[in-house]
Amino acid sequence: MKPLDFIFFGLWSMASLCIQSCKKDCCNDPSNPDCKNYDPCYGKEPANASFKFYRDLSNDFGKYHFQTDTIEVFNDGSYIDVIFKVDDKNVDSCWWSIGADPREFTQKEFHLTFQKDDAPILAKLIVNKSSAKTCYPNKPDRDTFYRELIFMPLGSSSIFGMYSGYFDGNAKDTGIISVSLKRLTGDYIPILRNSQESPGIDSSNFHLVILGWNSAFGIRANQGLPSMDGFAKIDGKNIEIKYKYRTKGDPNGVYRKRTFNGIKQ
Repeated sequence: MKPLDFIFFGLWSMASLCIQSCKKDCCNDPSNPDCKNYDPCYGKEPANASFKFYRDLSNDFGKYHFQTDTIEVFNDGSYIDVIFKVDDKNVDSCWWSIGADPREFTQKEFHLTFQKDDAPILAKLIVNKSSAKTCYPNKPDRDTFYRELIFMPLGSSSIFGMYSGYFDGNAKDTGIISVSLKRLTGDYIPILRNSQESPGIDSSNFHLVILGWNSAFGIRANQGLPSMDGFAKIDGKNIEIKYKYRTKGDPNGVYRKRTFNGIKQ
């Protein structure tokens, strides 16, 4: 071996040894088994049965599950869909008891339908997490949690009203969006009207609202055009709506995206 090659070989060998020795000493990630500070219990929690209720506000704009303990129900007793989700998806097993329902549910996430006469609903969850016993030998591997679901009459939330604001961050591009109740087929339904899509706001220009509670709702396109799908988030009197829409002049399958920021009047 030439002297120069020998020097390079020596340097390369030293660098390799340094890298190998540093692999455990230099990294600082307790979740990585290759690190010196590896902790097999890092990120693992003892048994916890906490859970939440959600409404599915999803539409063609995207998927959105909104967490809420209070739900508005239709006056005619139409069924309301509610999603149940355990917070810790790593529990070993679940046992749910929902109100007066005689069935036992064992899923980590599922949905049920309710009518207004069912309320209030007291839900109970028991979870087992024996897999965490190694890390938490002094804590029980079973936990129980209760949460109550409240039903309110349609129109009870603060989302209903008229919002004046502007589109896409342009203070000169103003408009009005209103959320109200419209009587259809013998009962009222929540709807949204957007002054930007059809000046004059005629009776045919409305979109269906999927109710969350006081701080969110979904928008689902009604039959025909203009079409509008999106999500609204409300903070006090302030509202932000992100949506996509099509009008009669737009090609099939082509949507425009907009953002509306407004204040409740």
